[in-house]
Amino acid sequence: FLCNIVTIVPEGIVMFFSSYEYEKQVYDAWMASGTISKISKKKHVFREPRSSVDVEVILNKYKEAIQSCSKGSGDTSVNGALLLAVVGGKISEGINFSDGMGRCVLMVGLPYPSPDDIELMETIKHIGNYSTSSVIGDDKPFNGNDECKLEPGFDVLRKSGKSGREYYENLCMKAVNQSIGKLMCHLSHYFALVLFLNDELICLQVEQSGM
Repeated sequence: FLCNIVTIVPEGIVMFFSSYEYEKQVYDAWMASGTISKISKKKHVFREPRSSVDVEVILNKYKEAIQSCSKGSGDTSVNGALLLAVVGGKISEGINFSDGMGRCVLMVGLPYPSPDDIELMETIKHIGNYSTSSVIGDDKPFNGNDECKLEPGFDVLRKSGKSGREYYENLCMKAVNQSIGKLMCHLSHYFALVLFLNDELICLQVEQSGM
């Protein structure tokens, strides 16, 4: 499916992952399976660096690759570039992808905040009417099950009321919208949006209305 997208969509594609670790796992899997080799036949592939000093260098290379293909110079079989980025990273927070730099945005997974964030969990306890015994405040609890091993943070979410869980989900949707918004630069700019939603948080329910 991804190989079809990079073939059809011209110029630049930005692909957002929920974390640097997840991006690395996917990239390594693509390298092992030969997917990167297939993509590279149609798009130059760039990855968001963890170091701030290297971000501008990568962005300039990404932009130059797109401009080179648009002008018809270089390898004519390559029609643009693919940038692998991270939600909440340097690229998603400070740069706009106008015109050819962003003809498609791919969102892989949902960037929920870490349940290991103690301060966040305490906030959710406070606003979510946390119960030490059972889920309260909603007749539609998270769909946890006996086979799902719950860490303490997930246990807080599971036992919090509706408002606490909505707060947690809204933080995720805010991060998604912020990343997508980097391509909404002006009225005449057009781009496609593709969401790849996975089940990395199988203990949580996500309402589409949150988008």
